[in-house]
Amino acid sequence: NGEVRVVTCGADETVRIWAIDGRDALRVLRRHTAWVLGVTTFVVHDDPRVASCSLDKTIRLWDPIGGTQLFLIRLDVECFALCVVGQILVAGHQDGTLSYWDLL
Repeated sequence: NGEVRVVTCGADETVRIWAIDGRDALRVLRRHTAWVLGVTTFVVHDDPRVASCSLDKTIRLWDPIGGTQLFLIRLDVECFALCVVGQILVAGHQDGTLSYWDLL
């Protein structure tokens, strides 16, 4: 709908979606079981998406509008950072390695 949103993550094991001028989260995404350290946003086929990574050794892909988890990636190591480059999701891990997945 064109409204600006901010996505945050933290020690409470959640990802939160905020209106840029709001005091309360519009949506709270709960599925991680440890500190969420990384979050990124991207678009696939005109649909907004959120990816989050956690010390629980997972990456989760979310529909930020419906608040549902769309996909789960289980890892062998803790994930500390995420970014999207073109259509590629890149994850940085605790052991200094990178992993990547094609989002299409």
